[in-house]
Amino acid sequence: MGTYVHRVTDAILGSAFLPASVRGKLMRLLGFNMAPDACVWSGASFRSKRIQIGSEVFINVGFFYDGDDDVVIENNVRIGQFVRLITGSHEIGPSTQRCLVESSAKPICIEAGCWIGSSVTILPGVTIRRGCVIAAGSIVTKCTEPDSLYAGTPARFVKKLSDPRGEINNRIDLAVVGAR
Repeated sequence: MGTYVHRVTDAILGSAFLPASVRGKLMRLLGFNMAPDACVWSGASFRSKRIQIGSEVFINVGFFYDGDDDVVIENNVRIGQFVRLITGSHEIGPSTQRCLVESSAKPICIEAGCWIGSSVTILPGVTIRRGCVIAAGSIVTKCTEPDSLYAGTPARFVKKLSDPRGEINNRIDLAVVGAR
């Protein structure tokens, strides 16, 4: 969807003048695979419709999806401000042109119950397993283990998170963890 029409549509969908409830209805009308109770705030940029957005998903301001390959966001996922999902990349070429023109792409999956902190970048081929927390500012280059906290650049395992069913977890300050 790199056409002029798509750029106009993307600008309208991302407008702060468009209420989130209207944005969701309009996205579904335009053919996005998005649950009726999912919420996308302003400033979001979707470079293609190759995205599935599950039930009770919340996507905050400034979200960016490059659209080069498929993305699945399962149910009950929370995505912070200015998160980037990058499915496309390029191979390293010879010294005369290090970034080869031909692109390569791999899908991204964010499984149910995850919390993606502000300004996180998720790179091609990554699966964020169910119940994970990704700390603010992290760059996720590899798949995660379920129910775990990851932080840093590149994101690394910090600790296993307890099962929230019937058990209260310690509050995690993502801004502080992400700064380590």
